Parts: sequence; structure tokens; C-alpha cells
Amino acid sequence: MTDLIGAIRECLRSAPDTVCLQRARLVTEAYRQHERDPVPLKRARAFAHVLQHMDLDLTSNPVFAGNTSARPRAWMLIPEHGLGSDAQVDLENEDVADLLEGRIPPELSAFWATRSFGGSCGIGHLAVDLERVVHEGLEALIAEAEALGDDRDPERRTYRQAMVVALRAVVAWAHRYADAAEVAARSAPDAQVAAAHRRVAEACRHVPGRPARNLFEGLQAIALVHLAIALEGHGMSVSIGLPDRVLACFTGEGFDAAEATDLVAAFLLKIAANSVFGRASKTQAMTVGGADHTGRDRSNALTLCFLEACDRVRIGDPHLFLRWHPALDRAVKQRAVQMLAAGVSMPLLVNDIPTAQGLLEAGVAAEDAWDYCVIGCNELGIPGRSAESATATAGTIQHLELLNRTLLEHPDPNRVRGMPELLGCLEATMRRCALEMRQAGEQHRRRMAESVPTPFTSALMRGCIARGRDLLVGMDYHLPGVYERGLTNAANGLAAIEEVVFAERHLTLGALVAAMRSDFADGAVRQLLRAAPKWGNDDDRADRWARELVALRERVLGEVDRRFGGRPHVACHVVRSLHHLDGRRIAASPDGRRAGTPVADSIGAETGTARAGPTGVLKSVLKLDAPRHYRGGYNLNLTLPRGTTAAPAVLSLIEGFCGAGGQELQINCVEAAALRDAQQHPEGYADLVVRVAGFSARFVDLPHVEQEELIARAEHA
Repeated sequence: MTDLIGAIRECLRSAPDTVCLQRARLVTEAYRQHERDPVPLKRARAFAHVLQHMDLDLTSNPVFAGNTSARPRAWMLIPEHGLGSDAQVDLENEDVADLLEGRIPPELSAFWATRSFGGSCGIGHLAVDLERVVHEGLEALIAEAEALGDDRDPERRTYRQAMVVALRAVVAWAHRYADAAEVAARSAPDAQVAAAHRRVAEACRHVPGRPARNLFEGLQAIALVHLAIALEGHGMSVSIGLPDRVLACFTGEGFDAAEATDLVAAFLLKIAANSVFGRASKTQAMTVGGADHTGRDRSNALTLCFLEACDRVRIGDPHLFLRWHPALDRAVKQRAVQMLAAGVSMPLLVNDIPTAQGLLEAGVAAEDAWDYCVIGCNELGIPGRSAESATATAGTIQHLELLNRTLLEHPDPNRVRGMPELLGCLEATMRRCALEMRQAGEQHRRRMAESVPTPFTSALMRGCIARGRDLLVGMDYHLPGVYERGLTNAANGLAAIEEVVFAERHLTLGALVAAMRSDFADGAVRQLLRAAPKWGNDDDRADRWARELVALRERVLGEVDRRFGGRPHVACHVVRSLHHLDGRRIAASPDGRRAGTPVADSIGAETGTARAGPTGVLKSVLKLDAPRHYRGGYNLNLTLPRGTTAAPAVLSLIEGFCGAGGQELQINCVEAAALRDAQQHPEGYADLVVRVAGFSARFVDLPHVEQEELIARAEHA
């Protein structure tokens, strides 16, 4: 299949971004037809209408069925949430930022002007119960919902009815593919493509309605369900969960690793073609490896197949995480570090022990905590049971923004007598914001469940059928999620204030605030701030402030938890491209950063300030106590020079960091000269995949600003 997979990959890579209005038109038709239906039924019937009438694409990837748009890279659009793009999408794809201008028919815009819930797509950032999909089939879920049909509660009864409509629609969608594949097989000029169509036809007659009988059917069932979730409205950051575990039963006698790797490669390309915002539809995470709650390694022959396929296709998304633990299979470890040292920039790494421990401390049962996966950029969730680290019901703690607000809004900064008093002011600012955000977040979650429910996706979450509730209110675990950013800059800012204002007394706090207001018109002030100790060098003069900030955040959010019912929050440090967007709105800051410039790209050191090398960065981050402070995960970017970094060195760094309690690690092994050359000669670097900050991409597809960011990281490595 090597040539066929290569052709599929080239078709995907070369496809231009276009706009596909098909789903938007079909949803609009259904909303008009079912305007008076209860909302869950209206949503289910609109979903069914889309699946019944959308065009089927069996040409761009004949190995697997499933598509969200009429062709690859065609923007699908979800008008229920809006007909615009996302700010991060625009930043990351400057060449198509205006693609939608003039492309939306006035009648669609008018219809949805008062009906759209807001945003650009559903919450996404979730992983469903693929174990049931693959090993029981959707018909089992339909039977479960129908058996509860006599519920006296009309809301539960209606919601289960909507689930049945949606589940049946996906089974019928698969049968449409089976019919179309049979027709395509008869007219295919190539024998291999004809055989692929016949296999698709046979599989889609069976899955996802019934249990998969082999590896191909398991992958086909997952692909159809995954793409159906996107079509229902969860358009971005839907996770594949733990595919090597789900499909492990198909690795028995007669298992052919080479054939399985071919299938997985074609499967990855099918998932990559998922198109809400064309090539900007990133962060479809898959997680492999890891231990279970007994300590048993759950990696298997398919784990290596996923690694090999990821290396082969080099497409950036879906991005692959590897769960690391002491007993992880040696062959899996070796293959992972070989890929990283060779510059593949995947797999991304998550350490089982602190991650599972954090979920346990949040009240998650052991079997569930050790069944976690990555569900977005680097957010953590449990397939079919929890997605709260990504829904951000507790809002976002942008530490630098809060520190700036504390300083710039203080009536008389010179009256602040020292660091304890400044931290007290910062805590008060954070508390006010956290209370407001939690209240708004809880209301938003409930309104979303009422206004734009997703009965198909909810049926794939454990307990939601029994409870007759949308996943946003019916999952097993609802732990308020909070996003965090700006820790690095805020820690550097506090370190600078301590040294420059209170220790060395080079200027008053009022003078510092005045300098910030002028965007450091006096360069000497900025030079003093930039020379202060910096986070990421194993220097406690700076590191202590990062610890103070996360401890302060925990105190504040603990109070908010108690006020809103006692459910423990989960904090996730997540960036993607938000460090650019945050920087655009945050004024000059006490770390010496100028107004409008990006903040740090991860929880690690700011680019250019890691003077103690990679081990200094790792030692600083280890001081943060991940199980307590990052139950929802963090992202740590680490750039190493490819030419002088061998696989054993990468392994030593990983083992040392994870052995000491580090949680997540995203490694780029690159050379600045090669990246510069890729800017000038992109045709020679089609396979160069890099990790940016929460998403992976081909370097040549990135906008200039993010290419320059990666080059700067490489220069300072």
C-alpha cells in the first residue's frame, strides 16, 4: 500500500483551502423544518439530515470511508455556533485568514444572525467511549436508550429519543458509504483501489452498528464515529482517545505489523482530512502506551504501529502522545526517542504517575484515572467520562495579565511596601476575576447543554443514556476546568520587582508602573528588568515566584470550589497560539516585555533566557508539583539542537525528568539553519514537522510569525 498511501498524502497536502457550504445549508434546512421540535430532537434531526444528504468522498482516501466536507481542506462551518473563523485559526493561517469573506450567502447569515449560540464550533476537547463503539456497536447503545423509553421524566425521555435518532443516523450513514463503495469498486480502473472500495463496503455494512470483527473494521468504526462527532458540531479538538488499547484484541495470532502500520497510516490521513477550518483544523490528539491502575504496561504491537505510521505520514495532525512510565516497553521507548532525536517532533510525552495522581486527588476513581488521554492541545480527559480540563468552566488565569492589572490599577503603587503586600493585592485581583469567571462558566455550560446539545456524542459518554442528559451535564465526572497562561512572564516580573524595586532600589514601584505605561521609553529601566533572574534556570530567585503564583492560584480556586459546591477544579496550562493573542492585548509588563509582543510559549523558560540549558528548564518546572497544581496538564516546549542530540541523550533527559515527577514534555530537535533554509526553499522540506505550542504542523505551512518563533528557539538552543 506504500504507493497508495503516498498518493493519499499528496492529495491531502496539495489540496487548497476552499469553502464547503453543504453542511451549513443542510443544517439550515433542517432547523427550518423542525423549528418547533424540542431542542434535542431538532439537533438530532438536523444531524440526521446532514448525514442523509451530504456528499460522500471515497476518492481522496479510498482505504477508509468518512468525510466532513465534499473534499479535503474545504471549510465545513458550523453555523449553530457562528459563520466566522477563530482568532487562532486566522493567526496560524495568514494566507487564508480572509477565506470566508464574501463566501457566506446572505440568506444563511440572516437566518443564523439571531440563532447562533456563539463561538466557532462546539466544545470539542473530548474523547468518547470507543471501547463500546468498537466492541459493542451503536446498535447496543440504541437498544439501551430504547429500553429506558418509558421514563416518566419528559426531558429525559426526549433526550433519549434524540440519542436514538442520532445513533441510527450514523448507522444509516455507514450504509450509504457501503452502497457508494460498491458502485465505486465496479468502476475503479485500478485493481488495488477497487479492492479497497470492496473492503470499505463490507465493513460499513457491519460497523459501527455492530461490533468490529478485525483491525480494519475497528479503525473504520472509529473513523466514522470521529468524523460524525465533528459533523454534529464538536468541530475542533476531538480526540481519538487510546486507540492501541481499544484495538489491542486484534493483535493476536497472525498479526501482521507491516500491514497494520499501512492501515494506521491510511487511518491517520483520513482523520487529518477532517475539515472544520481546512488545514487549520488541528489538535486531534491520539494517546498510546501507558500503564493501567495495576501498574501493568498497556502498550502492545499496535503502539509501535502508531509510532511508525506517524513517522511515515509526517502530517502534523493528528498529533500523537505517548504515555510514559517506568515499565513502558523498551522497544516503544527506543522508537520514540529515535523519532524525537531525528526531528519528527512526535510523539509528545505524558508521564503516567503524576498525571494519574493528579486525577486521583481530584476524586477520580483509580481505574478511571489511569485510563486518561490527551483531548486537545495537551489538555487531559478520560474517554467517555470526563473532559473538564478543556471546558474551562472556571475561566482562564492569565498570570501576567492579572499582575499587570494589579500594578496598573493600583491607586498609589508607591504605598506597596514589599513583596508580601504586592502578592496580597494580586491575590485579591485574582479572587475577584476567578469568582466572576466561575459563575459565568457554569452558566455558559448549562446554556450550551440547553441550546446546542449533542445527543450523538452524549450517547457515547458513559452514563449519559442512563441519565438522559447531555454530556455537559451528564458525564461521570464534572470537575471545573481552568486554563492557565502567562506563568513564566509573571514569575519573571515578580523576580524583577523584588530585585530592582525592593532589594536594589534602583527605582520605585510607581516609577516602574510609569515606565510600563510608556512602553519603556526609557530603555535603561527595561534593561534593569531584563537583567533580573529568570524562570527556567534552576535559580530560586526566580523559581520561587512561579511556586508562589501556583500556590496563590490554588488558594483562590479552592475558595471558589467551596463556594460553588466543593467539586475540585482541574488546572491546565495550555497555549497553542494564545501567547501571541494574549501578547497583543497585554500592556508592557514588569518582566521588561514590551506592549503587544508575545508572552512565553509554554510553561518553560521564555525564549532566549534559558542560560542553564535544557536541564535548568526541566529542574525549574519540576518545582511546580504537577499532581497538585496541574491536574489538567501542562505544556512544556523543549528545543534541542538536532545535529548534536543523539537518541541516548534524549532518553536520559526524558527518564530524568519523568523519574523526578515531570508531567508533559514536547521536544523539537531542529537546527536554525535548516529552518531558515525551509523558509526560502519550502519545496525541499515537505516532511519537516514541528511542535509549535499545543499543536504540530509542517513547518512550511506555518505563518511567518510562527516560523520566526521556532527559528529563535532553535538559535537559542
